[in-house]
Order: sequence, then C-alpha cells, then structure tokens
Amino acid sequence: MNSLLTCIQNELAAMIALVQVLSEEQLLLTQAPSLQQIQTLNVLTRKKNLQIVEVAQQSQTRRQYLSGAGISEADTIHPGWLENTEQQQQWQLLVTQTEKAKELNRVNGLLIAKHLARNQQTLNVLYQHNRQGSNTNLYGPNGHCNIKRASTPGFAAK
Repeated sequence: MNSLLTCIQNELAAMIALVQVLSEEQLLLTQAPSLQQIQTLNVLTRKKNLQIVEVAQQSQTRRQYLSGAGISEADTIHPGWLENTEQQQQWQLLVTQTEKAKELNRVNGLLIAKHLARNQQTLNVLYQHNRQGSNTNLYGPNGHCNIKRASTPGFAAK
C-alpha cells in the first residue's frame, strides 16, 4: 500500500500536469483562431480529459488510503490528519495547484463561450438573408442544408 505522502505526491504530479495543459489551452484560446490552433486545441482537449481522469484516480487512491486509516472525508477539511511537515507542504502545494486549475478552467470556459458567441454571430450574419419565412434552420429534416448556394462565390442565390 502506498504511503500517504506518496499518494499526495502522485496526486500533486497529476494536478501539475493538468495545470500545464489548461495553461496551454488558455494560451491558444487568447490568440486569433487558425486551423492549426483548432487542431492543437483538439489534441489538448483529449490530453486534458486524460489528465482529469488521472487526477480523479489519484484522488480516489488518496481517499481510499485515508479511509483505510480511519480518516473520513469530513475529517480531511482540517489538515490535522497530516502526519508531518513534508506531508503538510505537499498537501498545501496540492491545494494551491487545485485552486490554480479551477481558475484556469473557469477562465478557459469564458474564453470558449466568447468564441462560440462570436462564431454564432458570424453565422447569423452570413445566413440572415437566406432565411425564408419561419424556416430559420440551416438543415432540414432530411439532414441536408436548407441554404441555397450561389452560382457565383460570395453571393447567395435568391
């Protein structure tokens, strides 16, 4: 069985890796979008998802260790269950990295929402003159596009 210190260190390493991925994601989200950046974001999203699973697994391992030692989840609110200074230091680093990951994730969510809103506005502008009556869907029930294509690039057919 792992020691408590090892459990905390493994969870900390996983959290640091998640913070790194979230930082990379934020950097890309603050730049003007390009195809390469979108592809890189797709790769980072997969990497982020894997890292979240790793953090969850390490957290579960720590919880199981504590449970086996008779320490309930409620008891972990106050770090009195930490046995020595090294565990306390590693725990504080873990708490700090967790807070950093939470804030990065919050800001990234806001940036993504801005990108989505801007993309929706762009689509609305591009397709607003193609709307016919109450039919405002881009795709019909058959899954095909309802927008009539222009014979000349850049102009919509009427």
